[in-house]
Amino acid sequence: MTTHFDTIRLPRLLCLLGFVLALFLWAAPRAAAEDYDATLDRLSRLQELANDYAADHDDADPILLTLSYTRTGDYNTTIWQLTAGTRDTEFESYVSQQDADLSALQGMNTVTLPNGEKIDFGHLLASMNLVYNGLPITGSWGGDCMELAQVYYGQANDAAGYADAMRATFNIDDDGSASKFGDQDLRADLDSVVVGSQLTKDTSIADALKNYYADLTDYDRCYQFISLSFGTVDTSSTTFAETVYNSMLSDSGMQLLLYMNNMWSTSGWTVDENYAPALRGATDLLAEYLSGAVNGEKVKSETNNRLVAMGGQALADALTALGDTDAASAALAAAESGASSTVSSTSAAIEGATQTLQSNFNVKIFELILLVVAAIAVFFLIMSCALFVSHRRR
Repeated sequence: MTTHFDTIRLPRLLCLLGFVLALFLWAAPRAAAEDYDATLDRLSRLQELANDYAADHDDADPILLTLSYTRTGDYNTTIWQLTAGTRDTEFESYVSQQDADLSALQGMNTVTLPNGEKIDFGHLLASMNLVYNGLPITGSWGGDCMELAQVYYGQANDAAGYADAMRATFNIDDDGSASKFGDQDLRADLDSVVVGSQLTKDTSIADALKNYYADLTDYDRCYQFISLSFGTVDTSSTTFAETVYNSMLSDSGMQLLLYMNNMWSTSGWTVDENYAPALRGATDLLAEYLSGAVNGEKVKSETNNRLVAMGGQALADALTALGDTDAASAALAAAESGASSTVSSTSAAIEGATQTLQSNFNVKIFELILLVVAAIAVFFLIMSCALFVSHRRR
């Protein structure tokens, strides 16, 4: 039986739930600036737990456990699971039991470095996860160039026009609120490649970051990044921008990312010509910045070896997991013909993520379910507010 008390309490309860949900959704993507030393201390403690956990789990990698633990929200979507690997829920439970304070490493945003610069630390760690997996472009500068192209798509006719338009938000002082490629993202992109390339299974991530950021300058940062990403190259040459653009498009991880964002054509397995000018505009802007940071010098690679991406087979496996066997065949054919710059090996983490996605759920259905759940949540939020307004009018 419904009482008068129940009719009064229900609207208030629904409104309270709606308010809590709205507050959660508003607060979720935001995070206060974190202290640098405290962050590195947490990171060190997290890796110690990862080492202890890995000692009892033969297949576990402490580096992957540590970095993947920090990946939440935008860094744990389908593309991240396919490339960075799925997170270990058992390890997360272990961390929660041993040191609950370490959850502060999840959803991180701004951290102020010793030289006073600010960086998106969550982006840095997530991108390092991909670099360690053999994907140095997808989660770092390539991904941000793609997002910049998406924002400005349709606002220019050629690459030069896009680059001019993008200057308004590229490398501006921003925490991600106003720009898809602000200064904090840019530093995270470059630093993730440099530090991520140094990681081995026994490396202390906190120590590697601490050593790297000691007396760091933009010149040093960009010189190391260019050397690792593009090899020996003359940054004052007109061909430098071409090198940056081609490096992005020939990267198999980027091909997967562009495919998932409808910016890649399965016909001939190449970039969609409609998006090419915007993508080129973004990479031209990055090349211009890098060249300026090293004073247009010729950068020499100590090893003359560039970082390489996952193999063509891994790309095909990821596309198969997404349910597109035609795209998988096209990608594999392009790799075998030499049209795609890949290596033959497949990351174990990528294999594991692909198998998980294939065996546990259909990605497209899963994404649809997420959209439905989100729609229901918004519906109940609107209804609760409407009930509250109706009750107040009475």
